[in-house]
Amino acid sequence: MSCPFKHLNNPTTPKQTTTKNAATFNKLVTFMQGSPDAAFLLDKEGKIVYRNKAARLLFLTNVDDMSFCSLFSFCEESSGCWDELAKDLSTSKPSHHTVTVQVDDDTSLKFRANFVKLPSGMIGHLDDIAADPFACVYVIPAPPEVSKHGKTHESELVNELTKGTNDQHHQHMRDVVEASLDPMFSIFESGIIWMANDAAIQLFGYPNCELSGRNISEICHRAREEQKKLHDANDTSHKHLRATAVNRFGMDVPVDLSIRLMTSFDCTEEKVYFIHMKDCSLFEEHQAEIRHKDELCKAMINASFDPMFGIDQRGLILVVNQAAIAMFGWTEDEFLGQNISLICNEQDAKNHDIHLARYVKTGVKRVIGRKRPLIARRKDGSNFPIELGVSEVTLANGERMFCGFVRDTTEQKLQREMMRRQEAVIGEQFFGNSMSADTMKKYPARYTTAS
Repeated sequence: MSCPFKHLNNPTTPKQTTTKNAATFNKLVTFMQGSPDAAFLLDKEGKIVYRNKAARLLFLTNVDDMSFCSLFSFCEESSGCWDELAKDLSTSKPSHHTVTVQVDDDTSLKFRANFVKLPSGMIGHLDDIAADPFACVYVIPAPPEVSKHGKTHESELVNELTKGTNDQHHQHMRDVVEASLDPMFSIFESGIIWMANDAAIQLFGYPNCELSGRNISEICHRAREEQKKLHDANDTSHKHLRATAVNRFGMDVPVDLSIRLMTSFDCTEEKVYFIHMKDCSLFEEHQAEIRHKDELCKAMINASFDPMFGIDQRGLILVVNQAAIAMFGWTEDEFLGQNISLICNEQDAKNHDIHLARYVKTGVKRVIGRKRPLIARRKDGSNFPIELGVSEVTLANGERMFCGFVRDTTEQKLQREMMRRQEAVIGEQFFGNSMSADTMKKYPARYTTAS
């Protein structure tokens, strides 16, 4: 494996220096393109001359040719905003800023911006960049809390990473990588870690002196496997996948993994791969919490003795419990996505769709919030009487859905019929022919026996 620094002390002509600066600048842009954090290149006036895809997604607007400070409402009233920022920028270490932006609804948004001043003469041959870049900026939404426990000072990390070389351009690239809040690695084709930023040190718990020189497979075996595939196939594409890394203490860390081949350093034949990792631990914890709540909600719905349906504004079934499955005979998969009219006879099905559409359009309640008798239909085609109640539910995102509660009234109707006949028999036994014709006519249900 050839040393990436072996040409640093060789004398170069001005033409070679220009070529080297351009190559180094192109490596910097490669880092920015692979980062999920919003990244910008600014000219001396603070105007945006380059931005990556993440920057467009974060601000949801075309930021090309805009002033960087104009992205934040707090800067509109201060014309000297960029001048104050620019005078404190340095090429030796990143400059960190936290920005609070007031929104119209009296809430506030916070962003973290890390600035690095570019050395003079660093310019690449990219069609998208017309002006000389002056500074590089990374921007992310600020997390609610930032723990400083165990943080390594940037100056110490930079000194460790740049030990044994005075190359200012490679020093600058390390500073740009250091500005990212996600773990980043540069590894040789053998998998040996050449460079790691402070975020990688914090996430995986290794001191920098122990991390440099390790094989990336000790941290993420999948990363090494994919890097070898790229190397063996001479593939220059960008790999993106979900993987599991391991920290110093043996704990699994779920990560989103990006791997990309960079151009060789200092005109050597040595290939260097850029690896970006994004910690997904909080995301997976959030997903697990959502799954737990979904399972709890489903268990509570299935605990009901009465059939329950959840339907959308079109009447399509989104949720069904086990009691409904047992009563009507369809499976859960057969129910989901079907119209609730599936359980109604033909006439009631038409009326139900009309009532629901009218309520969604006008807001006038006719069946919503009330119970009404219907004739239901089972999967085998048999009909039976039910009582259907429909209630409206508004979700957090403003979406409306409806909950239908069904009760089989077959037994209730049989009991009423039996009571009617018993009353008729009792009336005939006790009153006999003494009942007047007017009374019999007035209460026919009570005093008329079945033939």
